[in-house]
Amino acid sequence: MSAPATSLSSLRVGAVFFDGTNNVTGRDRSIMSLETGWASISGGKARRISSVHDLPSDMIWYTNLDYAQFIRVGLGRHANFRNAEWLRTQFHGLIAELGIGPDNLPPDEMVSVLAQVAQRVTKQAQERYGVVLSHPKLNHDFSEALQVPRCAFPNEFYPVIPPIAQHPAVRVVHTNNYHQGSPTVTVRCNRLQHARAVLSTPVPSDMGWEMENPSALKKRSEDWLDSLETPFLVKASVANVQPMVSDVLSWSSGAKAPREWLTDTEWRLFRQYADITVKAALVCRLPATRLEVYDQLPNEHMAELSLTCGLLAEQMWTAFTNAMPYRLNETRWSVAAAWLRAADRLRMFDFAQKLHARGLTVSSYGVGSVVLRYPASGGLQRTLAMASETGLLPPAHRITQTRGAA
Repeated sequence: MSAPATSLSSLRVGAVFFDGTNNVTGRDRSIMSLETGWASISGGKARRISSVHDLPSDMIWYTNLDYAQFIRVGLGRHANFRNAEWLRTQFHGLIAELGIGPDNLPPDEMVSVLAQVAQRVTKQAQERYGVVLSHPKLNHDFSEALQVPRCAFPNEFYPVIPPIAQHPAVRVVHTNNYHQGSPTVTVRCNRLQHARAVLSTPVPSDMGWEMENPSALKKRSEDWLDSLETPFLVKASVANVQPMVSDVLSWSSGAKAPREWLTDTEWRLFRQYADITVKAALVCRLPATRLEVYDQLPNEHMAELSLTCGLLAEQMWTAFTNAMPYRLNETRWSVAAAWLRAADRLRMFDFAQKLHARGLTVSSYGVGSVVLRYPASGGLQRTLAMASETGLLPPAHRITQTRGAA
C-alpha cells in the first residue's frame, strides 16, 4: 500500500546517511541506530544529526538504508522516508558511480551530492511529467503519472505473463565456478541511450490473442512462426545450447518462476544458439506498436551526458514494467511489460556475450547493466578497460581505484 500523496508544489528532498548501517544482524536481535548521521536538504551544506527526529517533517528523505533495514527500524510506516532503492539505482550504487565514496569525499560532502541529485530528479519529474511522490519507489510514481495501462490480457492466458515480466536480470550459471567469491564490478549502459533502445521496441496489445490449435501447430514448421508479422508467444523447451554462449545465455536463470514461454523476440535470438521445441503458441492478431512514452524521453542537447536525464529515463521505461492495479488488492502485468523486460535482457545479453568472448566472467546482466567478476589481484583495470571498449560505463569509484594502484 502506498503512502499518502505528497504535494510537490513546495516539495524539498533531502538525503540522510545514517551511521553504522551494517549493524542490522537479524530479526529479534537487530541493531540499527537512527541516532547519528549526516543530512543535507536539496544539496545544501550537510549537518550532523543526533536523531532521526532532528529531520524536518515537511519533505522527503532519501536514506542509505536497504529495504530490510528500512522495514526493521519502522521507517516503512513513515510517509516522508524512502529507502536506498527509491531511485531504482541503489544509494551506494550512485556513490560508486559518481566516485564520491569515503576514499574521495568526507560523508558530509557525499550526502550533499546525493541530496542534490535527488532534488534535481524529483524537480524534473514534477515539472515535466506531473509526478506526485506517493510510493516507496519513484518508478511507481511514474507509472501513475504516465498512466501505464492496466492489464487487459485474457484471464485464461494470463499465467503466461508473470514469469516473463518478473525476470529483470539473468543470473549466469557457470559450468566451472573458478571465480566464485571474487570481487564484482557493475558496468552499465548510458541510461538515456538504453531507455531509447528498450522503448523503441514495438510491443503487443493485451487484446486480440488466440491459442493456436495444437494439432495444426504440430504440422507446421518453424518457417510458419518466422513468417508471422504480428507478435506471438511460444511454449518451448530450450536444449543443447551452443558451448560458446551456454553460460552467458542461462536464459531462465534469475526468473522468479520457471520460464516455459518465450516472447517472439527471445525465440528469434535463442534459436540461433540452441535447439528449441515449440509445444504451444499464442498469437496476437493485432500489430505491435511503439509506446508513446518514447517521445517523452528527455531530448534536449547533451541530455545523454546528464545524470538527471538518465535517471528520469530509467524511471520511465521501468515504469511500464511494473504490475498495475487490476481489481481489489490484485495487481497484474501487461503484455508490454513482458516485451520490455525481454528487450532489456536481450540487449544486455549482447554486451555480456561480447565481454564473455573476451575472457571476462559475467555474473549477471539486465536493467541496463552487467555485473562482472574479476581476479582480486590485478584484474580490475583489464576488466574496466574491456567494458569501456564494449561501450559500457564503469563506475568512477572503480576508475579511481585503478589509478591509485597504478
